[in-house]
Amino acid sequence: MTDEIDENHVESDEKSLKRDLERTQTETRTDRRNTAKEQWRTSPIDAYESGKLDKLGDSNRKRYLRQVRDFEEYLLTQIAPENKYDILGVRDAVESDVEEWKNESLIPRQKLGLGTIEGYLQGLRSFYTTLNEEDAFAGNPVRTPLSDFRDEYEDELGDAGRPYIPLTRLKTFMNWLDTPFARAMWLLAFKLGNRKGETINLDLRCLNIAHPVFDQIIAKHDINLDPRVRDRPDTLLIYGNFTKGSEMPNDNTPGWEGDGEIREAGNKRKRDTGSVMPVDSELKTALIEWLLVRPPTFHRDLHPLFAIGASSVRRPVTNTVECRLWLETYVDSIRRFAREESLEECPTCNTPVTAQNLETGEKTGRRYRCRNCSAVHWRSIFWGPQQTAENYDEFDTTYSTEQKVVYHQGRHTFSSAHSVKNSDLHDGVIPKAVRTEAIRGDSNNQGDTEDQVYIEDQYQNFEKDVREPYLHGAEGADGIYKFGLYDDLIPAVGEGWENE
Repeated sequence: MTDEIDENHVESDEKSLKRDLERTQTETRTDRRNTAKEQWRTSPIDAYESGKLDKLGDSNRKRYLRQVRDFEEYLLTQIAPENKYDILGVRDAVESDVEEWKNESLIPRQKLGLGTIEGYLQGLRSFYTTLNEEDAFAGNPVRTPLSDFRDEYEDELGDAGRPYIPLTRLKTFMNWLDTPFARAMWLLAFKLGNRKGETINLDLRCLNIAHPVFDQIIAKHDINLDPRVRDRPDTLLIYGNFTKGSEMPNDNTPGWEGDGEIREAGNKRKRDTGSVMPVDSELKTALIEWLLVRPPTFHRDLHPLFAIGASSVRRPVTNTVECRLWLETYVDSIRRFAREESLEECPTCNTPVTAQNLETGEKTGRRYRCRNCSAVHWRSIFWGPQQTAENYDEFDTTYSTEQKVVYHQGRHTFSSAHSVKNSDLHDGVIPKAVRTEAIRGDSNNQGDTEDQVYIEDQYQNFEKDVREPYLHGAEGADGIYKFGLYDDLIPAVGEGWENE
């Protein structure tokens, strides 16, 4: 009997081997796979729970299911009754269904912050990815709606210290500014994406402004312009990379020894050779306006562009600039602007506006939607946190988060507003290589830059490769945005006037 069993076992092994060699997959495996596919196709959410989420913790499993079930409920109760097709479940969904769920259900909910809405879309995308893997669905209807959502709310979903502010609100703020110092300072941030330290470190020798006022000031101070801008009218030089506490100069500029000044602020610029930037008509007008009231620095060997003081004129330090731009004691500080600005009612129809996301949310840059006309508006560029009301002189502190517009905001606004994907902010598009490397001074491996390699050899013609796309944009679109600060602009090279 034992010998007979062994023979049968051997014969079974031989059949099994022969079957496996002759078939790509066995009939048994085919049957099992078909059964699994049937489960994923007939009850996709249940199969998702048991086959994909079973290894997750209880809270995470419930969260993923809640996201998918939320979409399923909207699909069956809101979309299906109004559709001519028979929509029976999530496998009948198309991209427009997800788009409607996002816009008509998720975003209007007061209790959902933008990060939570993004999480709902991510969870639903993961669900459809799994259905693809299980051969129960083709494509992913969430990919584009999620991408569009991230593009639209990019700045709000990012660092809370860098709130998204529409260009119209920035124009309001810029036109409110009342001193040449503040106008020139902020324009350098928003027009060229300067960091605060880079602006503080500017010297008169870094400018070449085609205007008699500039010529007179340069002559009176006996200044030799930096050779990098000397033959380029209406340009500005940002020094190359150096650290706080460095003695200037450190860029080995021929023919200039400097005065050995120790710089209180560093230049976080990736190009050691520095960056030459074009100056448009609006920035040019602001710089001339500032130079007309700038205190002279005849006592110095090195002449800072931004000089302050009366009896002892000097280059401002970082804290001084922050005070000038922020403290309410100054006539055009952000704090004072915030007191004068209000958005309690819709400017269009005078109806009270309603916050679109939770008032106690962690993110700043909060937007509002009018209940009556559905217009979207934005709160002030600044407000203080409720728990520190005494530090804001009883300023409006009805929100538990604070929003600050720091100088660095200009850097991100400049880059975002001139990008193709953010054309809703500004119609102009400045090529990435010009924005990131030539103007912002980034490299492709820097943390806050866009992923674009700038090949220096391809950008040797400053007028053609930098100034022209900066001023006039790409493919016929406008270039650098304008804030409308002046009725009569001083024309700049490349904008209706060419140097003879």
